[in-house]
Amino acid sequence: MDPRMRSQGGGFPSRHSGYPLTPSIQPSIQPPPPSHPSHPSHSAHPVHPIHHPPQQSGMSPPRSQQHVRYYPSPSSGQIPQQQGPPPPRQGAPLPPQGMPPSRRPSQTPSPQTSSSGNLLSRLRYKLRRRIPVFGVWLTIPSPVTARALAAQGFDWACIDMEHTPLSPALMAEMVSAVASSGTCVPIVRVPSHSPEWFKWALDAGAHGVIVPMVNTPEELLNAQRLCRYPPAGKRSMGAYFAPNVFGLRGPRAVSDYVDYVSKEILVIPQIESVEGAVNLPNMLKAGGVDAVFVGPYDLSASVRGAPDMQVQDVMAHVEQSAKEYEVPLGIYAASGAAAGAKHRDGYTMIVAANDIECLMSSAADNLDRARGEARHFR
Repeated sequence: MDPRMRSQGGGFPSRHSGYPLTPSIQPSIQPPPPSHPSHPSHSAHPVHPIHHPPQQSGMSPPRSQQHVRYYPSPSSGQIPQQQGPPPPRQGAPLPPQGMPPSRRPSQTPSPQTSSSGNLLSRLRYKLRRRIPVFGVWLTIPSPVTARALAAQGFDWACIDMEHTPLSPALMAEMVSAVASSGTCVPIVRVPSHSPEWFKWALDAGAHGVIVPMVNTPEELLNAQRLCRYPPAGKRSMGAYFAPNVFGLRGPRAVSDYVDYVSKEILVIPQIESVEGAVNLPNMLKAGGVDAVFVGPYDLSASVRGAPDMQVQDVMAHVEQSAKEYEVPLGIYAASGAAAGAKHRDGYTMIVAANDIECLMSSAADNLDRARGEARHFR
């Protein structure tokens, strides 16, 4: 039988064999060298050259189809072999020889090369070097608006669970929506210091947490331990969705997340009281703080209860403490112009927009324009 017709026993390569499929028209194929009569494989599988009609003049075969010979295989008759091994795919490790495809090592990208992992690393890089990172504050409980705003070029987005009616399930959808932009880091502000809120946010794939009302070093240490797996912390195992948000795939996805990615999660205490501002130097002294986020509205309210203090003095103390321990400062700004001013004041992680404010201001602006164009009809 013509070897080209052997679909099963003829040993033509499948698309999983690692060799190019046999072309429909090949160059003239030379017969193999004379086999030694004592070699068992040669005696059991005689080889006959395949004759093809001559090619038209002026048509030269591709280089990948030249010098192809058939050599007998003890297991499957005949398979086409090239004189040299096929070049490995760029960046891929060679699998062990003889290992079936189902048992070969996973080609899962490492956390260091996954897209979302690089996104978190880029944000950390900018924070360490005081490069401004502008974020959007998400209060509308909708993954649709979260995805739309995350795609506008913000460095990060904070999903606020403290002052919005967000359920854990809806928060998880918004985290995925933000991460899907490929450019925006999803961060969650948990509503309290209870462990379940940290679990829900981090297991959903949040790249960081903002912890409100941190007033003492003990509260900060507790928040840090809730974000780290043992032995560094006390976070419980169960992150089945987080690896997918970070772009990890394959049988080692959860292990890679636990061993590598989880150690890079941002832990950001929020200073919103006079007590927290006074204790901030003791909090930063121990290290391990990725950034300090100032809550200007609650901090101002707290200062009003201390008649011997001024808001400007408390803010200056917070700014000086962060500068002394070289920790990036973050703050909520009411507008893009205010965010630019805060950057000039030394802040690095700055909220530049709020989703509901963007919606209302844009709607009002467009309505005013429409009424202005239609004023001659009145």
